[in-house]
Amino acid sequence: MVPHGPKTQWFIWTIVAPLWRGALPFINFVKSCSPFTDLSTFKVTLGRFIFVKYSPHAETEAATMRFVRDRTTIPVPRVWGVLTFQGLPYLFMSRLPGRDLRFPEALGSLSDAGKDRVLDQLKGFVEQLRALEPPTKPPFICSVLGGPVLDHRLSTTGPYGPYRDEAQFNSQRRQGLTVEQYAVYSKFSPEVLDAVRRAHAIRHPIVFTHNDLHRGNILIEGDRVTGIVDWECAGWFPAHWEYVKALFLIYDPKDPWLKDVPTFIPAFEFEANVDMNHVGWTRDWIGVVLEPGFDENIGFPVAESLI
Repeated sequence: MVPHGPKTQWFIWTIVAPLWRGALPFINFVKSCSPFTDLSTFKVTLGRFIFVKYSPHAETEAATMRFVRDRTTIPVPRVWGVLTFQGLPYLFMSRLPGRDLRFPEALGSLSDAGKDRVLDQLKGFVEQLRALEPPTKPPFICSVLGGPVLDHRLSTTGPYGPYRDEAQFNSQRRQGLTVEQYAVYSKFSPEVLDAVRRAHAIRHPIVFTHNDLHRGNILIEGDRVTGIVDWECAGWFPAHWEYVKALFLIYDPKDPWLKDVPTFIPAFEFEANVDMNHVGWTRDWIGVVLEPGFDENIGFPVAESLI
């Protein structure tokens, strides 16, 4: 369990818990009526100030938010605690002001100078994340707790890892196959085989990564960034991965956000092109498409921690 201080415990059990118990029957009814019965998360607000998220990974996300909030100036929700109701973990946190960038009026109402100020703040936040010290020496690819990482580009079935190095991480990207085996399975041309081999031979620094930095997880009020949310996928990853994931989470090749991402996340064009065109799920409009890859959940077993 994520530890709570006395004030936080008092807040949860005297304020939050009664509200939550009253709301829980309705929430369970809504969930039972949903056609998406396999959703991994469920979110609801309690009043103006409390946000509740159900997630199997609530403990890790709570630890991550506390870790980032304590060490940076990034606007991260305050964690009140993780409570279990009916065997399910719920993460209680503060509700941050602002609207996420998916709303047209969020960025659309800004002047060019205002948008630049937003992007500049995001750049500073990413720099702060990448400067955080990892829990291991040498750094592993892992969560803040030193355990598995959650990344739906690695696996849709749950957390994988941790990984001792980038070579093991890349092997997971290839479903445990060598580059040559993966090329045969995916029917790569010699040119694609060479590109994948070169990309997976690069050894990047391991840096702290939000790993889900799309517009829906960025809140603003005017030209001020008021929140970065949804930290369940965060952890230490190879330096190119934040950029790869940010592009992968864009679904429209005409989306202007494509041009904005490199202004606040260091760009790794070659790695992004190779990964998204030839390894795993593809975005066939990014870079030059030669031949698509495939996605299959094999990979390394989950370990509790490498710390």
